[in-house]
Amino acid sequence: MNKALTSTFLIIILFNYINICYPFSIIPLSHLKPFKSSTKISSKSELDRRQFNEIAFAATGLGVSFLGTRENNKEDYGLWGILPIGPYKRKKTIMEEIVPNEVWTFDQKFGILNVQVPIRSVVVKLSSRGLLVYNPIAATREFLDLLQPLVEKYGDVKHVVLGTVAIEHKVYAGVFAQKFKNAQVWLQPGQYAFPSNLPNSFLGFPPTRTRLLPQNIEDLPKEISNDFDKATLGPLISRDGAFGETVLYHKKTKTLLVTDTVLEVTSEVPKIFNTDKKPLIYHARDTVSDVVDGEDEGTLRKGWRRVVLFGLFFQPSAIKIKDADIAFKERLPNVNPDFLGIYPWDWVGDDNKSFDALTGGLLVAPILQKLILNRNPVETLDFADTVSKWDIVRIIPAHLKNNLEYTGKDYREAFDFLTAEGPKPGKPKPLDADFQTLNDANVNLLESGAISPTPPLPGTPEVTRQEIIAKSAYGCRDNICSPKAE
Repeated sequence: MNKALTSTFLIIILFNYINICYPFSIIPLSHLKPFKSSTKISSKSELDRRQFNEIAFAATGLGVSFLGTRENNKEDYGLWGILPIGPYKRKKTIMEEIVPNEVWTFDQKFGILNVQVPIRSVVVKLSSRGLLVYNPIAATREFLDLLQPLVEKYGDVKHVVLGTVAIEHKVYAGVFAQKFKNAQVWLQPGQYAFPSNLPNSFLGFPPTRTRLLPQNIEDLPKEISNDFDKATLGPLISRDGAFGETVLYHKKTKTLLVTDTVLEVTSEVPKIFNTDKKPLIYHARDTVSDVVDGEDEGTLRKGWRRVVLFGLFFQPSAIKIKDADIAFKERLPNVNPDFLGIYPWDWVGDDNKSFDALTGGLLVAPILQKLILNRNPVETLDFADTVSKWDIVRIIPAHLKNNLEYTGKDYREAFDFLTAEGPKPGKPKPLDADFQTLNDANVNLLESGAISPTPPLPGTPEVTRQEIIAKSAYGCRDNICSPKAE
């Protein structure tokens, strides 16, 4: 019997990360109009049993929807159903001051099947007064309450920047922007929806004050261009999706704001787990029957290590997937009632070795290495070269560890996987065994035509830059095309 249960889980996560599927649309209330029925309702005596049942079913559905969207707690997010991933409705927020009176971060969690990692927004004080918000997270009352003292002290939110097309970020940005009526909204080019490519206004962005980020920083308002520099990668457009990222460099604090292009893997458990350790405890067990101590620091680090491996590889080499019938038979409701107590794998290999291979510096996520950026290596390296010229002392990514002490040179070296020489000794280099699921996905996506073949890597003997560009992938959607290097 095939391992359908876990395979389905892995595919769901994979599709979420590369944004091949986007089955949800954020439609602001301003687009909704009252429904007028042209059908005359029969009197109560004329209703047959079927009609009564239909009305009762509809009323129940509306009641459940109403209860599900009510924000009874300051950590609740009523629109969680638009992207129904963990921790679902309850989204705890923590705030950190990174540079006193200048830069702050706000973390929540997101993920699937307890593979939950931090998702981060950055707020920067503008020198002209006011705030810039990069990649807003879910606009819970708690998040807005934490932000309010900054607004009172430094001025209102003037600009909201969505530096990506990734669903886990754009699903929150429009809702947040609607909370601040005077904020200008700037979007990474290449936004899209699937299966219908709706206008940005139907994705929740205020139509009268939303613009695409221009190519040149000088074309942005002075209150942004005076404080920041920027670089944009992509959008790299495929048949069903896209990847793109705009990074911002805050000149005064020498801080680089990034979304997904780089991150750092460490054994340090993020602070956002302090109030909810269940995802770590779930993944700390080797088998479903293991009893683990949820208060033990080593247990929590072990759980975090495995969350990272799942989040980056979807199917780490150290696990053995069970057949679906066996996983269901062995289920233990006390392990995790959210998933019927199912634990569909055993940890049988050396996950420490897999984890250690990811440490030692900045890392580009394996999915970007294998399925996306290697389709446009010249454009990606040109982008990284631009960023490397800035005098960076810290990098704030949207995921995993916060406040990374690295330079522009370090940022550029993270992209050495796109060169024929590869990463330098001692730098993060995922194990070949852990790449297996992504390699299999690469084959399947190539066969389906969802992605294009990879060109040769820069530095390959007797292959010129022009030849690599000629073999790279350049797609278009809605009059926006993947930029082609010179």
